[in-house]
Amino acid sequence: MKIAERIKSPMFTNFVSIVLLQGTNFLLHFLSFPYLFRVLEVERYGLISFGYVFIQYFVMLSDFGFGLSATKYISQHQSDKAKVNTYLNSAMTGRFCLVCLSLLIMLALIAFVPKFHLEAKFYLLYFGIVLGNFMFPIWFFQGMERMKFITIFNIVAKSLSLLPMFIFIRQPSQYIYVPVCYSVGYLIAGFVSLYFIYSRFGMNWFIPAFKEIRFAFTDSANYFLSRISLSLFSSSNTFVLGLVCGNTITGYYAAAEKLYQAYGQLIDPFSKVLFPYMARTRDTKFFKKSFSYIVIANTALVGLVLLFSGFIIQFIYNPDSSYVVNVFRILMCAAFFSIPHMLIGYPFIAAMGHPHFANWTVVFTSCFHVAVLGILLIANGVSIYSVSILVACSEILLFSLRVYGIKKYKLFSIGKQNE
Repeated sequence: MKIAERIKSPMFTNFVSIVLLQGTNFLLHFLSFPYLFRVLEVERYGLISFGYVFIQYFVMLSDFGFGLSATKYISQHQSDKAKVNTYLNSAMTGRFCLVCLSLLIMLALIAFVPKFHLEAKFYLLYFGIVLGNFMFPIWFFQGMERMKFITIFNIVAKSLSLLPMFIFIRQPSQYIYVPVCYSVGYLIAGFVSLYFIYSRFGMNWFIPAFKEIRFAFTDSANYFLSRISLSLFSSSNTFVLGLVCGNTITGYYAAAEKLYQAYGQLIDPFSKVLFPYMARTRDTKFFKKSFSYIVIANTALVGLVLLFSGFIIQFIYNPDSSYVVNVFRILMCAAFFSIPHMLIGYPFIAAMGHPHFANWTVVFTSCFHVAVLGILLIANGVSIYSVSILVACSEILLFSLRVYGIKKYKLFSIGKQNE
């Protein structure tokens, strides 16, 4: 395919749109979390990080794996408006029920668990993220390969929602405004996306038959298992540190982890674009070429970040402890393996017809991760360093399992080979 044709292709347009969206989100968070670390101080920063991680469990529950199953289904039925419309409404109806269930669980925790009861208003204000995420089915736009229609509105909405954070949060006692800012951003983006879906894309809202809802849930169930496992893998570290070590240690860990996660998000545009494309075309030659370029770039970037890690942490946070830079170095070593395994998993192994294996690798790794966390808890070995090293070990394990999957199914030697 000629360069001019690739530039005009939907995949390239979607890639540029997602890069703009992710890039803006990255920039806003890159500006906001160092500001919050400095203004709120480490203890309150640990609390807001714990609250954000806590709410992600409910986000994951309400998503129920549709981010993968719905993307694949819609991408395969783009031309059949009736099927797409029915599946969309089935998924949204089911997810609304899960949002209600999430709220009930949260209310129960706030009522009966002292740690949550003491900051009840703080945690409830975070629930706007769950509602906004429900109203923003990004999987619909990914499956339709039309991300450009919502990118600009999402950017504007989230930019405006974070401005009050820099205006009104000036001291640690104003930490309560943080969940408000985040929730407003998600809600605005959600309303805008629903408008586009049911007006510009011509979808019609109706309550689908029960069998259609059941089909959507069944289709997503396997993906949900892997997604909730990934949530346990990525979120349990901050959550366990918050429960065991207190807000201050959690704040130091969260500061380093935010940068590590921000780096990991750089690959997100590639994954979001490659998954529907690979599910539709199975173009293994294109994937292998893209994978090689990204791995080389990742290796060089991680090396540079490790070399200048001390300067980076000092410039961004100016922390009063060496905890942040030491943890950041450990986590960035994990990025040598985490970026490649992200690409191998759902953009490739799952799209090539082996979603169960891709799901299994996440479930197995998460079980390993949580089991070791449990052992550390029992042995009184939970610390900021033991948790960081465990993250690196888990990333290496997941990478190894997925490389084994490629060899087992001989995926680099099958599929459509486009010139």
